[in-house]
Amino acid sequence: MKTESPFKARSPYLAAELARRARLIDAVAKAGVYVAIPINLAVIPTLMVAYSREMVAVTALCLAMIPCCLLVRQLVRRGRVDPAAWFSILGGMTILFLNSQLVASLNPLLVPGFLVLIIAANLFLRPPYPYAVATAAAGLYLLERLMRLGGLAAQENPIAADVFLTTATMVAFIFVAFLNQLITSDLYRALDDATHNLQEANRKLAQASELKSQFTARTSHELRTPLSSIIAFTDLALRDSYGSLAPKLRDALTYVFNSSRHLKDIINDLLDLSKIEAGQLQMSDEAVSLPKLVEAVVGVAAPIAAEKGLKWSIAVSPDMPHEFRGDSSRLEQILLNLTGNALKYTEKGSVSLSIDRIGSERWRVEVRDTGAGIPEDQFEAIFQAYRQLEGTASPSKVKGTGLGLAITRHLVRLMGGTIHVDSTLGKGSTFTVDLPLRPNGSAG
Repeated sequence: MKTESPFKARSPYLAAELARRARLIDAVAKAGVYVAIPINLAVIPTLMVAYSREMVAVTALCLAMIPCCLLVRQLVRRGRVDPAAWFSILGGMTILFLNSQLVASLNPLLVPGFLVLIIAANLFLRPPYPYAVATAAAGLYLLERLMRLGGLAAQENPIAADVFLTTATMVAFIFVAFLNQLITSDLYRALDDATHNLQEANRKLAQASELKSQFTARTSHELRTPLSSIIAFTDLALRDSYGSLAPKLRDALTYVFNSSRHLKDIINDLLDLSKIEAGQLQMSDEAVSLPKLVEAVVGVAAPIAAEKGLKWSIAVSPDMPHEFRGDSSRLEQILLNLTGNALKYTEKGSVSLSIDRIGSERWRVEVRDTGAGIPEDQFEAIFQAYRQLEGTASPSKVKGTGLGLAITRHLVRLMGGTIHVDSTLGKGSTFTVDLPLRPNGSAG
């Protein structure tokens, strides 16, 4: 059984490049057949008028172009692209050189013919082989000049040469135009193929993302229903609704209750992210009570700060209106995500929340902490889903899902706001959110 060499490159680029070279070689070989026909039609009648052994040889070489081109096409169709390229280029150089030696009047064809073959070598062969072709052409040209200087000049046949040169020149004009058009067409084809492949890949990625979002949304919904029941009944049990509890049982149920709420928060984050990625998250437009918003944040943040021994403070500017338009639940989610993140990764010191008015149309939320800080080169990474920074977590090794800040940024942008972070390692971080301020009564 034949085994493929492990050192043989099999990249998609090489496969596409090989296919491109095969198309070019096959097209040029096919054109070579049509080029050889008018050349032979001009040479054969000339042979009858100016017969000589040299002209017979020239005619034979010109006729040989047709089977050579057909052989090149067969090699390409069998996948022998490199042999086909070398055969076509070296064969063409040989025919040109021999013709110039048989009939001296054909010497003017040598240099332009070699130049065309060098251009073809750049299309047919991979680097650095075109340099080898150019070197061989230079060597043959030098040999021809030395033979002429040494008195080994070929026979002169002005009549045959004039007919041959005229025909070859006319055909050369058409062939060069064909070669240019062939290169342009091949480039357009490659561009069309690449565009089609890219569009197809994007379509498949979009479809996969859509399926993933649908799966996440459905799964999250199915998980939340029984989880809500667990939380509700556990809460009732902890309130002694089913009778008094033994201390150990109360501790166990408390652990179940807290873990269930944490799991529900994770599921809610996954559901929100799937809606955001699918473009299905809708923002409400309702009256937002600032005192209630602050109360909700304090109710969650203050106990956590007290448990960790952190100084917790909140400051609300008197310039802020008591009510304004927005999505109350999503604003609460933004504030809780930012303050919760600060409390989670701060082991000593303080966490503060400030709410200020900026001009008449904007308001600002600022959360400061004295945690470990964030490296500047990772400011963008913290807002990416499922990304967590290594080496900046608190000593308690508290870990989250890496979704909180990603969801927060999406929500802020959906509200028409901005969010940015400023941090110093070892000193803490500051998250700043600027949002549009719409007074209550200006719905829409």
